[in-house]
Amino acid sequence: VKPKTVVDVGANLGQFAVASGHLFQGAAIFPIEPDLHVAEQLRNNVGIPTAENIQVTAVGDYIGSATFHVNRDSQVSSLLPLGADRIDSFPDSKVVENVTVPVTTLDALFDGVALLEPILLKIDVQGFEDRVITGAGSFLKRVRWVLIEVSFSKLYEGEREFEAIVDLLKNHGFQFVRPLNIHFSPKTGEIIEMDALFWRDPIKV
Repeated sequence: VKPKTVVDVGANLGQFAVASGHLFQGAAIFPIEPDLHVAEQLRNNVGIPTAENIQVTAVGDYIGSATFHVNRDSQVSSLLPLGADRIDSFPDSKVVENVTVPVTTLDALFDGVALLEPILLKIDVQGFEDRVITGAGSFLKRVRWVLIEVSFSKLYEGEREFEAIVDLLKNHGFQFVRPLNIHFSPKTGEIIEMDALFWRDPIKV
């Protein structure tokens, strides 16, 4: 995986964006984060010139606005309400505020924007991943790798599970490669979610 551009959807405080800056020397990094207050910290963490590329918006399958459920743990904040398994396994995950945020699509966000390829797209949006994919029909044609958080549990209401994400990405020519990180329930020890790597063979496109 050697991208020249990294698009980080759900950048939070910049954990992946900062790591990408070290892993992929010279790559252009585009962090996207809907929470205005978190985005301010993100801007401080990633530094210049990456900070100039930050987009403060949610990403989905339409252009408009939506209610964003701000959680005590900012990594758990989502456009979707908390699911039963999230509440049961992580009782400290509590919504502290509901705010209205803009929503756009990757197709709209990068329409006409010149990006160096190959592109790595990272999606970690707490249950809204399938909507991000749906709103990226044209953009995904430019992407080589997708790193996406997928769920095996009811962490958010309306979240699509792993098999549905596989089918969505398969329709865009991507195949599942391997898990890169696995999250376990602290109560049961079961796998509840993982970071999954997908790849699209440019020769077959």
